[in-house]
Amino acid sequence: MDSKAAEFEIIPLKEWQQQRFPHWYHGQDLFTILVPFDDIEIRLANDSFCMEGNTLVFIGPAKDFTLSGSGTPSGYLIRFTSRFYERSALDRTLINSGLFFDSERLLKAVKSRIKQEEMKMQIMGNIQVYQSKNAAVTSLIVHNFIESILLQGIWETDFDKELSRGTDSTVQGMANRFSILVHKHYKENCNVKFYADKLHITPRKLTNLCTEVWNKTAKNAIIDIVLKEALRYIEHTDLSISQISYEMGFSEESNFRHFIKKHSGSNPLQYRERMRAASGSYAHE
Repeated sequence: MDSKAAEFEIIPLKEWQQQRFPHWYHGQDLFTILVPFDDIEIRLANDSFCMEGNTLVFIGPAKDFTLSGSGTPSGYLIRFTSRFYERSALDRTLINSGLFFDSERLLKAVKSRIKQEEMKMQIMGNIQVYQSKNAAVTSLIVHNFIESILLQGIWETDFDKELSRGTDSTVQGMANRFSILVHKHYKENCNVKFYADKLHITPRKLTNLCTEVWNKTAKNAIIDIVLKEALRYIEHTDLSISQISYEMGFSEESNFRHFIKKHSGSNPLQYRERMRAASGSYAHE
């Protein structure tokens, strides 16, 4: 088995059940997401959990589990190591959150917002992508897919209420929570006061903590997140610039083009061409 497979895996639940515990599982710091399409029963630490189909189930490291019942499970298992996933402070916040580490629950389950057929298509697309030869690009695409599932899990567990409880009041903790909020809401709101209100602090205090942690203002932190997400769409999808503008929440395509040009130095199509040429996967639109 190659090293890539030893860090990440997407496998049908049926196949995983038939060949349980491949050798690379043992001793690994593995995070698991189950995406069942039908009702399933999970056995974990002598407890049984019945889950509905189209649910996202998050299971932290060092937790052995089985699927009970006589039927053939339909759905997928996604497993990855912290080494594979962690690339930023946001990544560390997500995989060390209550999704995988909850003192009151052995596992976390939320109903997926994404329709089953759409989820199937996304998973199959990522399986095909990860089998391609361009490791650097495909790794990023799969990382972004996992991130989207983790963010969905965070949102569905009513993260805003967790924020209001102030579970981590350190400067770094507040900055991490601010980052997650921006990833959740940037399509509809990029105002610093909006996020300061969510965190129950003043805009000035939010800017001060962002400056302390990232050496940038809260406004610039929001801009950086929006820019990063926009550039991901431009580089790694074949969507038109107009479609990406809509997906990113911009009211006018011209505003989106100006935003990309101002903050990246290139217009969107120039950026796409340059990045694809650099990765060896350049293709004319």
